[in-house]
Amino acid sequence: MGRRNRKVKNELIKLCSIIIILIILVVLSKIGYLEKIKDFGVKIGILENSSGTIKTEEISESQKENINLDKEKLNILFLNVGQADCEVIVYKDNTVLIDAGNKQDGELVVDELNKLGITKLDYVIGTHVHEDHIGGMSYIIDAFEIDKFYLPYDTKTTSSYYKDLLNSLTNKDLQIEEASVGDKISLDDLEFEVMSVDNNQPEDANDSSIVLELTYGEEKYLFMGDATSKNEKQRNWNDVDVLKVGHHGSNTSSSQDFLNQVLPEIAIISVGKDNSYGLPKENIIERYNDLGSKIYRTDYDGTIQIISDGKTNEINKIDISFDGNN
Repeated sequence: MGRRNRKVKNELIKLCSIIIILIILVVLSKIGYLEKIKDFGVKIGILENSSGTIKTEEISESQKENINLDKEKLNILFLNVGQADCEVIVYKDNTVLIDAGNKQDGELVVDELNKLGITKLDYVIGTHVHEDHIGGMSYIIDAFEIDKFYLPYDTKTTSSYYKDLLNSLTNKDLQIEEASVGDKISLDDLEFEVMSVDNNQPEDANDSSIVLELTYGEEKYLFMGDATSKNEKQRNWNDVDVLKVGHHGSNTSSSQDFLNQVLPEIAIISVGKDNSYGLPKENIIERYNDLGSKIYRTDYDGTIQIISDGKTNEINKIDISFDGNN
């Protein structure tokens, strides 16, 4: 009987504690502190998301509604353009754009760049001719002054978005520059190097992707476009700090041998929410987890901003999305 009485007593204490907590939460909600408590709970991992489990990659280091640039440092933006790619690199008065999302993203990307006060693009790189990378590019060309425009050589593509791109280049009296492996671009303290590209019009346009490595201070950043394991096997790779994961986390990229060389501390996946391709693939996520990489995804985290002083990387996750295409 004594053990039973203790059990009943413990249950009563637990019930009273729950009632007291509920009363406190009601009072705090009346004076505006409940949201702060929820935010704190999410950050330390004690509150669950709608699926009943908290995902560490969804916890923000910093949540913002607007993008704030620190132009004395390196800023890299992985814009949330759904199932597509678009990266913006800003340092001092220099701006580089890599890809521009799907066609329906074009005007929205232009608007976002305008909000950031960007009027000129030093270099624009279309990694390859697929729509989810250059579909919105004609809007970019029309809207901004551009010094040089890069895209792998292609005469087979007949899509409307590619024709629009060519027309926009003609109207601006711009030509397509051909990148070669080993080419370097220097902008103040930034140095880009072309690590892979195929201008021989491979059957799979993904294999033609321009892959760029950016060095700033002690930090290295690798932008893979949709480069595949075929490209990954063609050279030795440097250890990098941040990797823009190839082909949205598809099985065609992120081979184990490649990952064992690049060993990224941070892996960024640009991918559409609930996309029809089932990307990123679970086994690819496992490979990055096994490496100890911190994974960020635009479908979970929105637009992702990296701010670097050349020694460390600050990550901001910004709740800005465009058309949410899959």
